[in-house]
Amino acid sequence: MINNQAPAAPPVRDAAPPVPGAAAGRFVIGLLLLAFAGVTGLFGPLLVMASDSCSEGEARTICSVGGQQIVGNLPVAAASVAALLTVVGMGSRGSAGRCCLLAAPCLLALAWVVSLAIAGA
Repeated sequence: MINNQAPAAPPVRDAAPPVPGAAAGRFVIGLLLLAFAGVTGLFGPLLVMASDSCSEGEARTICSVGGQQIVGNLPVAAASVAALLTVVGMGSRGSAGRCCLLAAPCLLALAWVVSLAIAGA
């Protein structure tokens, strides 16, 4: 029997099988990040109390209205965005989910660093 057509090859699966603990790991990391966002949103704005010792005409950044606004609002805004990023990261499996789970703690740490720098200066 002569046949000019090659036999059809079986379909190749590109997707790797899911790792058994990946979903549980994303869930645990997500819960820890949500707790960190909650702590940041609740206790970060308390750094505004560093302005209690300010006297009139003092040149420290925390003594200005703008500095107090940044120290009070930045942790709350960062915690809200980080919580949103964490929920998106927990829900997606791809590289976008991993990027969201990596960006959330970086955003929270940046909010703490900026707030502490203004409050301590």
